[in-house]
Amino acid sequence: MLDMIAHRFAIALALALLPLIASAQQGDKKGEVQQSRIPKEKIPPSPPLAPGDALKRFSLQPGYRIELVASEPMIQVPTILQFDPAGRLWVAEMRNFMATPEGVGETNPVGRISILEDTDDDGRADRHKVFLDGLVMPRAFLLVNGGALVCEPPKLWFYPIANDRPGERVLVAADFAKDADPTLGVRMNPEHSGNSLLLAMDNWIYSLYHPWRYRFTDGKWLREPVPQRAQWGLSQDDFGRLYYTSNSDQLRGDMVPPHYFGAKVKAKLPGIGYAVAKDQTVWPGRINPGVNRGYQTGTLREDGRLAKFTAACGSTIYRGELFPDDARGNAFVCEPSGNFIRRNVLSEIDGAVSARNAYDEAEFLTSTDELFRPVNLATGPDGALYVADMYHGIIQHRFFLTSYLRQQAQDRGIHKVTDHGRVWRITPAGKAPARVPNLATMNSAALVGELAHPNGWRRDTAQRLLVERRDPSVVPALQALATSKAAAPANAVTRLQALWTLEGLNALDEATVLAAMADTHPKVRAVGMRLTESLAKSAPASAAGLAEKLLAMSSDTSSEVQMQLALSLSLLAPSEKTKAAAASLAKISTGAIAKDIAAYTVTVLDPPKPDTKPVAKARALTAAEQKQFEAGKMMYEATCLACHQIHGMGQPGLAPPLVGSEWIGFSENRLIRMVIHGLRGPITVKGEKFEMDMPALGVLDDEQIASVLTYIRREWGHGFEPVTPAAVKRVRDETSKREDAWTMPELLKIP
Repeated sequence: MLDMIAHRFAIALALALLPLIASAQQGDKKGEVQQSRIPKEKIPPSPPLAPGDALKRFSLQPGYRIELVASEPMIQVPTILQFDPAGRLWVAEMRNFMATPEGVGETNPVGRISILEDTDDDGRADRHKVFLDGLVMPRAFLLVNGGALVCEPPKLWFYPIANDRPGERVLVAADFAKDADPTLGVRMNPEHSGNSLLLAMDNWIYSLYHPWRYRFTDGKWLREPVPQRAQWGLSQDDFGRLYYTSNSDQLRGDMVPPHYFGAKVKAKLPGIGYAVAKDQTVWPGRINPGVNRGYQTGTLREDGRLAKFTAACGSTIYRGELFPDDARGNAFVCEPSGNFIRRNVLSEIDGAVSARNAYDEAEFLTSTDELFRPVNLATGPDGALYVADMYHGIIQHRFFLTSYLRQQAQDRGIHKVTDHGRVWRITPAGKAPARVPNLATMNSAALVGELAHPNGWRRDTAQRLLVERRDPSVVPALQALATSKAAAPANAVTRLQALWTLEGLNALDEATVLAAMADTHPKVRAVGMRLTESLAKSAPASAAGLAEKLLAMSSDTSSEVQMQLALSLSLLAPSEKTKAAAASLAKISTGAIAKDIAAYTVTVLDPPKPDTKPVAKARALTAAEQKQFEAGKMMYEATCLACHQIHGMGQPGLAPPLVGSEWIGFSENRLIRMVIHGLRGPITVKGEKFEMDMPALGVLDDEQIASVLTYIRREWGHGFEPVTPAAVKRVRDETSKREDAWTMPELLKIP
């Protein structure tokens, strides 16, 4: 029976998609009028400019300057920037991305990874070599372990490197970018697939749109489950916290280490996906008619400029020493649809980080060139901020591209701009970037010294090289650095990097960990507590004593320490002591995140007893309704899973949860409207505000919509009545003249 349902579903989906392929774009909404809100005569032309001319179109905040590092034909469609230990720039080039509005040729093996070198120290790359070519849409790239991790969807590969040439590749994961698998054909969706590999301070490799973290240990690649994040651009701050973006939500972060929650997704995870930036208002330097849904009310201001983030990506935390002190630790975010880069000033209270625009109704960098497409950022070894500029006509993948945007691109001919690309470098005016030493040629003792360097890239690279070398001779120096017993006491950030380097070398000892737990800085104390877990694994005999030391930290009033204590307690065996400690934290913690984590840990150590009161069970589905449910599950996996996930808990900042959502069971009339016409945020779900746009699925027929809604109303413990095709037809007829997506205030008026 299921095989027959799957067969019918495949046919139905193919038929549903045919009109999109044949006569429109996949991002179109059935029956929607996509009328430009800006008269054509008011839209300036957008010819591709030479780099020198494009440079003149930038407006950068006072005190900074921007210069070209590389451009076409040396590089094309740059998407990822990495620096090797010698300070050379490696660039992943996703050539043939959206070479036509239909995405023709996107699976051709023309992607590559290039190495750029500046041999005369003038800031401009003058030497180019190809490290790896013949790639199909390389989505992720990371220099690590003497080689490179490269994602060629759907797989993640490791290539050893010798003399700048790739060795025989090793498969690390076959499921890293499943949704971007070229074999999916028209359903291939690279925007919702694995990307943004990052080697974090804790020696694990994290990514976006992929629910695993990786580590190379004892000659093999290990992986552990973590909550999945979205969407493009992952970075860390000086304390190892992760930050990321998701289109309409410019900056979120994990205020706590995510691995404690593993694959747990049945509840909101405290401190994970925390909304760091709550204001999504933007201030571009030009009108922005070329936005995918620029025809919708509220997308553009009256003057034609983008109103809110719609393509936020490539965020990075500036960790260099070249910028002024007030820029260190700032979060920079790309907005390629709006042709600008945002600078956010971060502040922290009780372990929660918040962001504000560094400028009043202005951006850090804007351009009046519509083809300026910043998609990724990186702090360089010289302290400069590097910008990957695709300099591309259409940056919206065909999976979501609307006919409106296609027409906008064709009107100005920018759809033909497909083989350009630039890398820019931003520095303070009047201040030359630092000369970069070759860390790869340094001896291990010198690398230990680099852990105290003010540039985060140099600290991270030194840590990586020390861990990869496995040189035991540096352990005493690292221990001294970690515990402030060095001749010149290190700052807290250096102490943290030294601790994690010891962890990576499997050289932690109890004295060093206990010293960290007694450190004067709360973030060092918190990491010391976390490292008791690694120490207990390598020295099981010490586990009981370390647990007692952890419990003794209950009197520490720092929010960072309380947050970590609650997390560490969740891993201990339940006992009266651990339960009491968690319950006490839940009451006395002053920080909201610490309090929430403690409450979470209470339920882990002492799960609530199931409610024994009789509960009215949902009626059993009829045979026909059960068949509809099964078809709906397949439809959900094809159309909804990428955002809302298989577990229905959604993704922070991108898609709200369906499980337990007040929108699922209250009114089928609201649900049907959302599916047919789409939804334009903001919308509040389970008390959380989401700035998001849900695409319309009116192209699906009444039976398909009824089936997927029946599925979400009956899955994950829901017991709501199925939705019938007749109900869908009724709503479709009632709203046949509607052209726009629904908003929350409108939906709340519908019973």
